[in-house]
Amino acid sequence: MKNIQTFVETLGNIREGNTSAAKQGFETAFLAWLTAPQNLDYGQILKCSLASSLEPFTEKLSIATGNTYFKNIDNTNLPEADFVRFIQTPKSENTYPDALLYIDKHRKEISHIFNKIHNLKRSGWLARQVSRPESVAEHSFSLAVSALLLAPQHINHSKIAAMALIHDIQEISTGDYTLYDNISPQEKGRLELQAARQISKMLHKPEMLELFIEYEKSSTPESRFVKDVDRLDAVLLAAYYDKHHRVPKPLLPEFIANAEKKYLGGYACETVKNIYAYLKKEKIPTIYKSCANRE
Repeated sequence: MKNIQTFVETLGNIREGNTSAAKQGFETAFLAWLTAPQNLDYGQILKCSLASSLEPFTEKLSIATGNTYFKNIDNTNLPEADFVRFIQTPKSENTYPDALLYIDKHRKEISHIFNKIHNLKRSGWLARQVSRPESVAEHSFSLAVSALLLAPQHINHSKIAAMALIHDIQEISTGDYTLYDNISPQEKGRLELQAARQISKMLHKPEMLELFIEYEKSSTPESRFVKDVDRLDAVLLAAYYDKHHRVPKPLLPEFIANAEKKYLGGYACETVKNIYAYLKKEKIPTIYKSCANRE
């Protein structure tokens, strides 16, 4: 990682505002994933759909990570980029008729999902009284972006992007459970699996359920990697909220401690551990010093 401070700030910025880049990006990426034509590259479609909402931020993300993964991708003449632009602003029914047919057929269900996932604020931030916290949709988009930027070469990038996008989709039915809710892990798992199965069936997208189960089982390199980056995403946002005084007391020490306990590791993701080490050394002392000065 070239510049962790810039990475923290940029990932926070993409989630700011009522029409945040992450909010718009989730809708584009989710729709593109649902309707991707079989004759196009599925991975490139996901990459282009995520990049389409990142244009103001791609330079900073590239500098922060040393990875130009998203740079200029949405400005290319790739057919996958054209498809994403079509999804954003359909111009002709004859261009991608199957995609339009799917969207028209499932318009009610898709609108329901977007309405729920955009208005569902992450419970962990609400419990800690964070002002203007992210939504589940914004988190899912940010996770997909981070996962692709940090992913080692030898794992399936298309799978990790799709998995990140849908890993919390069940929460539109169950809500966002936290460690402190009065529910057993077994019951939580049962309810979330049931919700994921219903959503997958509703959208006629069986691969959604397959990805969800794979993620929950942590049985593959991709699922273990996405879980590690999922916890990292919360840590980075905690650092962002602390820096901008969006919470009554510091979040970062607690979030790093919890994330490190569950770090799955392996699969060339030493980057996650290195970021935690940096934040503990450089960021946490600064936070405590800042709090002491305010007192």
